Amino acid sequence: MADTPKEGDLSRKERARQMRRVAYLRAKEQRATDPRYLAMKEAAKRQRREAYLVAKDRAKAARIARKQVQEEKADAEWSGKRDAADEKLRSKVRFAREQE
Repeated sequence: MADTPKEGDLSRKERARQMRRVAYLRAKEQRATDPRYLAMKEAAKRQRREAYLVAKDRAKAARIARKQVQEEKADAEWSGKRDAADEKLRSKVRFAREQE
C-alpha cells in the first residue's frame, strides 16, 4: 500500500539523506556556474599541462644524454678494437718484412 512514503511519512534518517542530496545538488550546480571556481579550475589545468611539458622535456633530455653516453662508449670500444687490429696487422707486416 505504501510504495513511496509521503514527505511527512519519511523517517528522520531518510529526511536527512534527502536533505544532504538536495544540498549536494545545489552546491554542484553552484560550482558549475561560479566564475571564480571555473577560473581556478582553468588555472589548475594550465599548471598541470605546464608541469607535464616540463617533465616531458626533462625526460627527453635525460634520454638523449643516456643515448649520447652509450654512443661514446660504443665508439671508444670500437676504436679500441680497431687500434688493436691495426697493431696486430702492423706487427704481421713488420714480421713479413724482416723475413724477406
